[in-house]
Amino acid sequence: MHNIKFHNGLEFPPIIMSTNWMDYPTMKKVVSAGLKIGFRAFDTARDYGNEHIVGQVLKECLKEQNIDRSEIFITTKIGNSQQRLGNIEEQLEISLKNLQTDYVDCWMMHWPYPSYYIDTYHKMENIYKSGRVHSIGMANYHVRHFNKLFESGVEIVPHCVQFEHHPMRVAQDILDFCKQHNIAIQAYSPLCRMIPKIKESPILKEISTRLNRTIGQVILRWHYQHQSIPCFKSTKPERLAENFNIWDFELTETDMALINSMDEDYKYHLESASCPGF
Repeated sequence: MHNIKFHNGLEFPPIIMSTNWMDYPTMKKVVSAGLKIGFRAFDTARDYGNEHIVGQVLKECLKEQNIDRSEIFITTKIGNSQQRLGNIEEQLEISLKNLQTDYVDCWMMHWPYPSYYIDTYHKMENIYKSGRVHSIGMANYHVRHFNKLFESGVEIVPHCVQFEHHPMRVAQDILDFCKQHNIAIQAYSPLCRMIPKIKESPILKEISTRLNRTIGQVILRWHYQHQSIPCFKSTKPERLAENFNIWDFELTETDMALINSMDEDYKYHLESASCPGF
């Protein structure tokens, strides 16, 4: 297990636990279990409505397990409504208060909200310099959004981008762009919610049988070898343990190519539903 290094030198864990839409009892159970298993990165967002619960649960679990704040990595995001308000620095302060921390490890813009995202990013650049966030990036960007942002004259190249990435959406254009600009990748819905085309894939079945691994483990290993950081959600501690156990086997180049061949540019989440004008 090796961390992923951002271009500013920050080393980020290679797998992330998502906390979206979890209530306090559920989150306490899974975060406590996740920390014991070895998870050290946790993802949330203002628009998930539970940023404050993430902060409280992490505070309690870290104390109970004698883990220092510096040993974990927290990602949170700015929503569209906060972009419209424009008071981005104030929004960070709200997130820091919710999360009960002095800094955020990875601070993202949740969507490239039309007419706002370029101004938002420039404000994020200035806040990054203050040290209250250790890296900045965005979610749900396409290459066209990056190009428009870069044309505005960025001072700090984004450290990472989070987007829907899985075998049915390889998004090679985004991968190539990020590699060219040394932008790290975080993948949400990394297992494509295990839809039938994933669970019943002959390619994934053959590889998983040959390696004596689950299909989920094979896909997460595919992410790891892509240098893509999977961000997944589970409310079952046993599933967390299973999905964390991907470090002692390796996919061949042929395996990787076969999994890549499943690409259909399929999206479980339609961006336009969350970002009008996307």
